[in-house]
Amino acid sequence: MEKEVDNALSTVHSKVNGVKTSLQSFIRKVEMGGVVWPDVHENFSTVAGQLNPLQKVLTRDETPDLQNLVLLPLMTSQGPDTNLEQITEGRIPYLAAEALPNYLRVKMDLEIEKKEELVANEVSRISEHNLQQQIYDFNKLSDSLVDIIQQCRDSWTIPFHHPGFLIPITRNLTN
Repeated sequence: MEKEVDNALSTVHSKVNGVKTSLQSFIRKVEMGGVVWPDVHENFSTVAGQLNPLQKVLTRDETPDLQNLVLLPLMTSQGPDTNLEQITEGRIPYLAAEALPNYLRVKMDLEIEKKEELVANEVSRISEHNLQQQIYDFNKLSDSLVDIIQQCRDSWTIPFHHPGFLIPITRNLTN
């Protein structure tokens, strides 16, 4: 079982690193400026192409259920741990006893728990009829927005003033 987990983790790690490298490259290009739409589309296609095999690895039957594994630190230290810092790429420089609960938190903060409880109480006070009415109103609003967007899309024109040049889409203001 331990060998299967190690193999699965190394496969997932390599796939995630590939996605991360592609995203970092894309972010660098965007920050440098001068990115054109075909490049953006190509980068998104690359990332999507890398996410698909990652998803297949995570969902295939041979992959052990990594969600049920428990992570327990073997030791904590007060000073910086270069190995830990290298593994986490500088995100966690040391694993001290004070920081450990934040890194391994399985329970929400008390403040977040209270907010979630308030939201749950508000939701439980809404009657079934009111809830159905809100859903109906939301769907009606969504449908009308889709109609408006479709009407706007139908009224757009794409002018070509010179062969080979695409001028940005402009909306026909005569309607």
